[in-house]
Amino acid sequence: MNNLKKSTYVAFNLSKSVLYSLEYKMLYQISNAFSFLVKPPKAETNKLILKHLETNVLTIHQEDAQNIIEGYYPATVLVPKAPKEHVLKLPKLILDSLKISRRRKLNIKDDVQENTEKVPDYFNRNFHFQTDGYFSDHSASLYEHQVEVLFSGTAAPMRRMLIKFIMDKLKSDRPLKILEIGAGVGTASIDFSKSFNISSYVVSDASSSYLDLAKTRMINPKIQFVKAYGEDLPFGAEEFDLVFSVYLFHELPRSVREKVLAEAKRVLKKEGVFAFCDSIQKDDDPILNEVLENFPKDYHEPFYKDYTIWKAGESLEAAGFKKIESHYRLLSKYWLATT
Repeated sequence: MNNLKKSTYVAFNLSKSVLYSLEYKMLYQISNAFSFLVKPPKAETNKLILKHLETNVLTIHQEDAQNIIEGYYPATVLVPKAPKEHVLKLPKLILDSLKISRRRKLNIKDDVQENTEKVPDYFNRNFHFQTDGYFSDHSASLYEHQVEVLFSGTAAPMRRMLIKFIMDKLKSDRPLKILEIGAGVGTASIDFSKSFNISSYVVSDASSSYLDLAKTRMINPKIQFVKAYGEDLPFGAEEFDLVFSVYLFHELPRSVREKVLAEAKRVLKKEGVFAFCDSIQKDDDPILNEVLENFPKDYHEPFYKDYTIWKAGESLEAAGFKKIESHYRLLSKYWLATT
C-alpha cells in the first residue's frame, strides 16, 4: 500500500515539474520573440548538467514522498491550487516576464515603488529583476508562481526537506514556539504549520505586501504575523524553541547574515534549534558550480556569489551555536544548530 502511495505522490510532484518546465519554456520563447526589446534568460545548459539535474529532481520527489509516508509531514502539503487560479495568473506572468527581461537587458536594479518607510539599502532593489522588488501586492501575487517556474516545480519539495532535518534534530513531539524569519508570502509557513505541533508560530517578513498575502493564506489563532528584519528582531531573549528561515541568507550582505545569526541565537531558548534552507554553495556538488556562477549574472542577486563561498559553519560557531550540521539536496542546502 505504501509503495502505491509513494508512486502516487511522486507522480503528482513530477506532473508539477513538467507543468512548470513547460511554462518556463513558454516564457523563454515569448521573451526570445521580443528579443529586440528584452533579453531572455540563458536557455542553453550543459547536457551533463541537465542530465544531473533531471536525476536529482526525480530523487528529491521520491524522498519527498517517502517523508510523507514516514509522517514527517502530511499528504495535505500536496494539495494543488485551484487550476482556474493558476491559469488566470498566466497572462500576468507573461507580461511580467517581459518587464523582468527588459530590466535584465538594461541592468535596471532600483525600479521599485517609493516606500513610505525607510528600508535598508540592501533591500531596496529589484531582486531577480522582479517588478517592484518586494514592495507591492502585484509582486507578492506572482512571486510563488515565478519561483516554481524557475525551479521547475521543485521549490516546495526542497523547502519541505528542512522539516525532516529539523524533526530529526529536535527529537520531540512537544508543542513548540516557532519563529520564521523572511517568510515571504508564507509558502513554507503553510507546510511547517501543518507539520509541527505548535503552541505559537510567528511568521515574520520585512515586506508588508508579502506579509499581508501570507495572512490571507493561514487562518489559525496560533499564528501571528510580524513585520521585522532578521537582523533586528522585536522579540525578547530566549523566547522560541525553533527559529528558521528559507532562501533568505543569499539575499543578505555578509555583515547582515552575521547579525541575523546573532539575533537568532539571542531569541532562542536553551537547547533550541536554529535552521535554514538556502542555495547550495560552491563545491557542494561540483557539477553544478557552473550553475552557481551563472545564476547571479542572469538574475539580479548581488550577494549570491559571496554567499556561495560563505563558511556558514564557522559563522554559526562564532555566533555561539553548537552541534552544527549541514545537508544538501538538488539545489538547496540545509544548516542546523542548537544553542
